[in-house]
Amino acid sequence: MKVHSNFAGQPSKKRLLAFSCATALASFAIIARPAFAEEAKADSSPNLDTTAATTANVETTADLVEAKVVEAPAATENTANTESTTIVSEQATTSTASSETTSEIASTTTSQAPAESAKAQTREAVTTDRAASETATSTETSNSETNVTGGHYYSDKHGYWHYKDASGKDLTGPQTIDGVKVYFNQGGVQVKGDFDWDGHYYDRDSGALVTNKFVENYGRTYYVDENGNKAIGSKEIDGAWHYFDQYGEQVEDRFAPNGRYYDKYGKQVDFGTNRYFELNGEWYYAGNDGAILKGPQTIDGVKVYFNQGGVQVKGYFVRDEGDNKSRYYDKDSGALATNQYVIAYNPYKHRNERYYVNDQGIRLTGPQTIDGKQVYFDKYEGSQIFDNFGDDGYFYDQDGIRVNLGTNRYVQVKGNWYYVGNDGKILKGEQTIDGAHVYFNYNGIQVKGDFDYYNQFHDKDSGNLVTNRFVTVKDKTYFIGSDSKAIKGATVIDNTEYFFDEKTGAQVKGNFATNDKYYDGITGGLVTNSYVQVDKDWYYVGNDGKRLKGSQTINNVPVYFDPYDGKQAKGVFGDDGYFYDKDSGAKIDLGTNRYVYINDNWYYLNGEGKILKGDQTIDGVQVHFDPYYGNQIKGEFTDSNGYAVKANSYTSPVKFYGKDSGALVKNQYFNNNGKWYYADAQGNILTGPQTIDGVHVYFDSYGVQAKDTVLDGYYYDKDSGARKELPRDQFIKIGKDLYYLSSNGRTGEITIDGKDYYIEQNGRVLRGSFNVYQEPPYYDDETGEAVKKTGFVKSDGRWYYIEEDGKKAKGLKEIDGKLYYFSNNPMNKYETHDQARGEIIRPKFYISFPNRAENNPTYYFDTETGAAVTNQFIYADGHWYYFGKDGKALLFDQVINGQHLYFDYEGKQVKGDFVTDYKGTRYYDENSGELVTNQTRTINGVTYHFDENGRAKQV
Repeated sequence: MKVHSNFAGQPSKKRLLAFSCATALASFAIIARPAFAEEAKADSSPNLDTTAATTANVETTADLVEAKVVEAPAATENTANTESTTIVSEQATTSTASSETTSEIASTTTSQAPAESAKAQTREAVTTDRAASETATSTETSNSETNVTGGHYYSDKHGYWHYKDASGKDLTGPQTIDGVKVYFNQGGVQVKGDFDWDGHYYDRDSGALVTNKFVENYGRTYYVDENGNKAIGSKEIDGAWHYFDQYGEQVEDRFAPNGRYYDKYGKQVDFGTNRYFELNGEWYYAGNDGAILKGPQTIDGVKVYFNQGGVQVKGYFVRDEGDNKSRYYDKDSGALATNQYVIAYNPYKHRNERYYVNDQGIRLTGPQTIDGKQVYFDKYEGSQIFDNFGDDGYFYDQDGIRVNLGTNRYVQVKGNWYYVGNDGKILKGEQTIDGAHVYFNYNGIQVKGDFDYYNQFHDKDSGNLVTNRFVTVKDKTYFIGSDSKAIKGATVIDNTEYFFDEKTGAQVKGNFATNDKYYDGITGGLVTNSYVQVDKDWYYVGNDGKRLKGSQTINNVPVYFDPYDGKQAKGVFGDDGYFYDKDSGAKIDLGTNRYVYINDNWYYLNGEGKILKGDQTIDGVQVHFDPYYGNQIKGEFTDSNGYAVKANSYTSPVKFYGKDSGALVKNQYFNNNGKWYYADAQGNILTGPQTIDGVHVYFDSYGVQAKDTVLDGYYYDKDSGARKELPRDQFIKIGKDLYYLSSNGRTGEITIDGKDYYIEQNGRVLRGSFNVYQEPPYYDDETGEAVKKTGFVKSDGRWYYIEEDGKKAKGLKEIDGKLYYFSNNPMNKYETHDQARGEIIRPKFYISFPNRAENNPTYYFDTETGAAVTNQFIYADGHWYYFGKDGKALLFDQVINGQHLYFDYEGKQVKGDFVTDYKGTRYYDENSGELVTNQTRTINGVTYHFDENGRAKQV
């Protein structure tokens, strides 16, 4: 048999020596044991389909043993089992970096069973015999590192590899074994297909230190140099420049900190020097060295600005780190705007606003006179005030011009009342006007029919303070005391006791207060010596207004109330064990020592007429009643506390009671809801591996018998559930599933006959899916073979797109002229990149305050195809949207099919609401969403007239 080694490392100079035939045969028998001495036979059950060749017969003759001098022995599958571990090679497999060495070793014929190699957590290993006189040694390598020899690799029960040195100690940390640099974690497990703690990467197959090579890890690309260290910063590799960030991750499809752009393969792209260029719809400028410019610049005499990402600022304000001032740059040319009005998106108010920039391009704030008109700009962010009061106390109309509202008078604006003082500005806070104590909140609106900032109540008509009377606010009743504040707690008013919430002051009506007393649902007065109803439950309150509990006799009728919350027992058994009438609540005599059927449940009454609970033996039959309610358990499992186990719960069942008699099931198999269980002689539900009537069977942690499945390397029959041996090292079809059970128990990513597969823990071959981390490659639906396919694939019910480089598409991607979206949360390292279908998506959801609303667009992706919807209305998540020709939701003012409509910053259509911005105050119809014009309407009790432009004016 010829075995090819892919190990990288120095060629071994060790030799295999010729032994006597007897010695060779003895060694051969030990080595070959897993292949034929303990061979598992394929089950004859028709449900088992062996789809690969089984192990062939092997001739055990001396003629088959061939002693040769071997250079660089190759990996084989021959392993010897010892105490559930697999002892392998005393010599590490090696090869040169540039070629593959093929060697013949002492032959161990293993038929046509697939040649298997492990990835990620397993490795190929060599099994050889050494002369008895050969001793284990450690030698010094040329670079003074300790070279470990004479030990052996072994695989644990999970398929992980370890190395035990000549003294029997498991190695940890970085090691050089037979000239190959490897690494073992603190638990002694060999690191494969991953980085160790100090940043070195070890091959997924051999476990050897990787050098001078690109490596993939959790979807990130790295480059390790000649010493195995991650490349950091700019590096030329094979004639192309690449860039690696501070963590060693390759920069792809974006600009690096050095100002250069790197494509999706990580290769630097040259955009020339001293020129503008466009990329992904944004403009940049490459400077003298080809790196993009950032910050304020003057190019060809024009002042422009590039943000921290190098994108030219157009159509929005940007804060210059030099003087901490915000400036606006033209939306078309990008030139600094000066001495003019500009329209820009306000990320805090989520709408377009109007600003004025001075000769330095800085926006003005506060009151200003421009072109002879008095205007006002927000004192914090500079947006112009329209149809509202400014912070200076004056009102500015829908053109933004200050309006004279007079002095010392009340004025009504948009249904709210204000008061303008001597200077024409609105008043705020506590005021005394014409002898009335009134209050205006922070924006000047008068408080009426509500509490002010100091919790004082003001009359709904006059606004004056209220004292010593009941008031109603939003369906809540309060009593206002002499200090104009709401009374709290129990209070006697006009000889009647009331109760007001201790926090809010709202009156308690039709319920129990925190003092456990009941107050009438209409008057709110204390109720005594009466039945009362709260929701669907009845109570009885005594002389003190508090509910009675336990057994009571009321009007000569024995009744019962819950001992904890006082609810009357009606149509149920009370905690005292007796039954109470569903209408009157009176105690009913149901007899003694008999079963009764009530409310769809069986109960048993003892000699006193009370129901039994828990385990009981009645007429020689072991039965069980709920420990709390007393209903008999029938056709159900109980838990360790005796309560019924609910369907689909995660509670492990302990016992089962028959559905007809309710008798405890013992010493037998039984079926419940299509699943089989076994109860022992004490009625306990068995779990785990069991031997029943000489048959090996298995029950899961919930007691369900394993049938037609593979567990712990065995197959359990689909009918009887009997355990059956399965052949190793070959593919087996069981039902709809494909299995591969390795003789050494290896799972995960494995190469079999040169093809890659993913084997799950129970041996099932992963098919029609990515790996357990939803990472490529994709495993074929039928064979389970890893396929290097491109295009759309479906895995676990979700769709993905595989690009030419084998990676999943992420974010927005145009495919065959249509736009799609694949999840791409930059804050989630384990993002799966599944396709969006039937969803509203904002790809840049993580941007809280975009400079332009257009920078964070909204899309809708079709339920069936996943393609972005274009040129149509869509109703989703309770809102209407309209998606344009590029798939983006339209924003703000739009004309669609001749209708003037408005959509907010997320694309949601405004219906039945006002919009106020630099165009004035407008209203959009509650049904059509169309701008209301040339008509008069009453909205929320206020009448407005809308002109030809839709501007609203209160009538």
